[in-house]
Amino acid sequence: MNPRLLLTCALLSWDGVRALAQEREPFEDAPINYTATQPRDRIARLSATFQKQADEIRSLPAKKRLRWLLEQLDVPIESQLLVFSKTSLQRNLISPETPRALFFSDEAYVGWAVGGGFEITVFDPELGTTFYLLDQHETGSAPLFNRSGECLLCHTRHEHTPSLRTRSVFPDANGEPLSGSGGSNIEPSTPLSERWGGWYVTGASSQLQHHGNIIGASIADFEGPTAKVGRTLPSLKDVVDTHRYPLNTSDIVALLMHDHQVHVHNVLATASQDARIALYRWPAMREILGLPVNAPPSGSCLVVFNSQADKVIEALLCKDEAAFPPQGIHGDGVFEKTYARTRKADAQNRSLRDLELATRLFRYRCSPLIYSQSFATLPKPLRELILRKLSAGLRAFPPSENFAHLDEAERAAIHEILTATLPDLPADWGK
Repeated sequence: MNPRLLLTCALLSWDGVRALAQEREPFEDAPINYTATQPRDRIARLSATFQKQADEIRSLPAKKRLRWLLEQLDVPIESQLLVFSKTSLQRNLISPETPRALFFSDEAYVGWAVGGGFEITVFDPELGTTFYLLDQHETGSAPLFNRSGECLLCHTRHEHTPSLRTRSVFPDANGEPLSGSGGSNIEPSTPLSERWGGWYVTGASSQLQHHGNIIGASIADFEGPTAKVGRTLPSLKDVVDTHRYPLNTSDIVALLMHDHQVHVHNVLATASQDARIALYRWPAMREILGLPVNAPPSGSCLVVFNSQADKVIEALLCKDEAAFPPQGIHGDGVFEKTYARTRKADAQNRSLRDLELATRLFRYRCSPLIYSQSFATLPKPLRELILRKLSAGLRAFPPSENFAHLDEAERAAIHEILTATLPDLPADWGK
């Protein structure tokens, strides 16, 4: 049987999801028109390029199909994470014995459940976060990548914008979240001790306690005086059949990076959507106000822009990042080396991809996602406003609230790195 038919949410057709969403979500109206618009993202292009080879690709052994997909998307194998909670469309295929594998880059996320299809998330310049399935059971003229409407049932809870989710839950022996335990989305401020319930966590031996690697029979196994202690494991070779996966790890540094990137991508998606809606409504507002046709956006439009710019800056600068343990964070080093391969350095060999890991994730706390297509394709007025605010804030003394967590030397270093490495800076950058 097609695994997609086993999914709890898959009984709703794409048209059904679209009809439901159109009644309540702002992204279904102009100018986004989310489900009615043909995407122009990386998967849409990849699907067109390889459609004639669709059956050949679907027939590849699962691990070869996985490697092909990751290579096409430039997603590193070394980013592998394993999550065993049933918090995915393919929940019936997921358990502590058969966790779902996740892989990610700055531009894409790929999920794979053993025996199932591939769930892919990429970013469209107009639509924002888009979701696809590569189902090996499809044949013939069926698209190689099917745009997934089912994903919207869970992935529209971040300010009513199609978005990513990283949840921490209390799983039972089957990976099912315990009744009444709820679950929480991991935010930058979420203490590390409260993260990764339902995830495997590997790395160097550490005293750090977290909710990873634990299953329980009741909530008391996760909270309170009898709670189990989640410890980081050196590998998973004695926990799951790791021969099914490219790696035998779910590295803690990759987990931290995944948490960070999901948050920043969600903030960028919301900012882009709200700015596009504000710009779309501006002509009507301009007419009501009796302003000339060439009048630049003002009033409520600028309120939206300024609000979203501040949120993007907070996310990029890792504001409210959770504290690290006194001994720092230590993975196995594999992900860290891979992550550094695409570093963009200034004349002093400083890069935003330099990791710190003793007290925080990055040495220079400005997210490398500022180089991503999600940031580059923000509406131009919003992108330029963000960069002007960023430049002014990094150089101001005393710093404003959004910049006060960075000392003067770090603020100066970030500004210098961006000046040397970020393309298309505003003409008044640094002035």
